[in-house]
Amino acid sequence: MPEPTPAPLPIPVPFAAVGTGFAISPRTMLLVEDSRLAAEAVRLICRRAGIRLRRAETLAAAAMHLKVYRPDIVLIDLGLPDGSGLDLIAALAVEDNRTGRIVAISGDPTLERAARAAGADAFLLKPVSMTQHLTALTGADVHPNADLPAIDRSLGLHNATMRPDRNSGADPLALRDDLRMVRDLLLGPSEPERLRYAGQFLASVGRSLHDDDLAQAAQSAGAQGDRRALVALVKTRELVDPPI
Repeated sequence: MPEPTPAPLPIPVPFAAVGTGFAISPRTMLLVEDSRLAAEAVRLICRRAGIRLRRAETLAAAAMHLKVYRPDIVLIDLGLPDGSGLDLIAALAVEDNRTGRIVAISGDPTLERAARAAGADAFLLKPVSMTQHLTALTGADVHPNADLPAIDRSLGLHNATMRPDRNSGADPLALRDDLRMVRDLLLGPSEPERLRYAGQFLASVGRSLHDDDLAQAAQSAGAQGDRRALVALVKTRELVDPPI
């Protein structure tokens, strides 16, 4: 019996010769993102699109990078452990030697107006995927023959392939580290701002997993300062994805 013909791999992402924001496709990106899980999705997209990626987890680390590095794109999460990404967007937007493209990313759609007012060229709503976000992310047009949904499926980023009762193809080490970070935050003092950030961070994890119930519950518990509810949410998620 003949061997079955293997399915063709999705074609790479060819950018159009002239994009909406660049004469050629963007080549470098600085990602300012505290979640390893969210960063992994961006890393996969950049690898497929041929974009070299650096990552900073805090505003302070991003400032260090930007002293010596001018990427084509700066992708900035709006909720960071040492402040708001809106402040970095505003600072970059008024610089004489402005970076090529400033893009905000958040799980909260109500922040888009604030991000654009601060100077962002685009706003991405988590979770990120090539199908929904590539053109806005890069500012460059994509060749019409590029099958972005097929590429998303091959990378595990297509929401139709996601299930909230499993880790949805996510990097288990990244997920473990993100859940550990939330646990560490909850072991500290029960300060309202600390609990709010823990809830926001756990909600981001939920969105990356396409687990809307986790995202909504974590956001609500963080806003209410409900430490007990946040602990319970982390424990429930760890039953699905036991620590390695």
